[in-house]
Amino acid sequence: MPRTHSDPSPSAVVLSGTLRAAIVAHTRERMRHFFLFLYVYRMLVHVLQIPADSWARHVSVKATHQIDVGLRRDEAWDIAFKKDDVSVLDLQASAFRRVDATHFCNLGLAPSLAALCAKSPDARAMHLYNALERVCGNTRLMPQRINIGPDRVVDKAHGDLSLAFLKQMATGAAPISPPFFASYRELVVARMTTYGKGQADKGNEAVAEAAGIYIATLSESEPPMELRTQGATSRWIKTRATHSEEVWATLLGNAEGDFFGYGFDRDDGTSIAAFVSRRVA
Repeated sequence: MPRTHSDPSPSAVVLSGTLRAAIVAHTRERMRHFFLFLYVYRMLVHVLQIPADSWARHVSVKATHQIDVGLRRDEAWDIAFKKDDVSVLDLQASAFRRVDATHFCNLGLAPSLAALCAKSPDARAMHLYNALERVCGNTRLMPQRINIGPDRVVDKAHGDLSLAFLKQMATGAAPISPPFFASYRELVVARMTTYGKGQADKGNEAVAEAAGIYIATLSESEPPMELRTQGATSRWIKTRATHSEEVWATLLGNAEGDFFGYGFDRDDGTSIAAFVSRRVA
């Protein structure tokens, strides 16, 4: 199925920064978009009243939409990604000769889903479908070597996890839930660890270190701390939540807002527990 391309908004901000920082932000955004896809899709199948055993039929494990097309510079451009030189990770993420529009989600929508939405008398159907298209299509500029290397590990994990989670959702599991979060981090970290070791064994130190940044971002279990001193008193304070806690908080707010904003609380036979399973301390 050909991919649907669209141009970025003229007012869109181009996210760059050093490649190290870009990979951290990209890893977080990939996790957020994966769960955005799941819960928006769960809302849409509720609106369309699609039987649970058919949910997976309308999902593609490969991207069907893409915003932006990346950058290609000629051979005179002096910044190429050197896979054996870790210093490339300190260059600007969008400064390389070959830069891809790198997906956050990399999941897609089967044509059958658009047809069902077009026929639906419920106005929420097309609105949710359009939201899903944006989730599927969203990208950021990253070096091609990252897109076709460690980021492809995440692409494959997203495809496998989406099908596994949809099966569990069909029997009542909430798309935004602590078990799904834990499974996501565990699988991506395990696969990225294997990939990174393979790259290191080949001497591709920059790619291996990039894989390590994905791992460190997802593995972070303790919030960053900073020692603050005032007079004779010193104490450690949290400078922010962990990456996963921040992603969780954002998704929780999104899902709860959408649940009430779309009026699902007024629909018969549904509750917010179908979309969000809260963490228990």
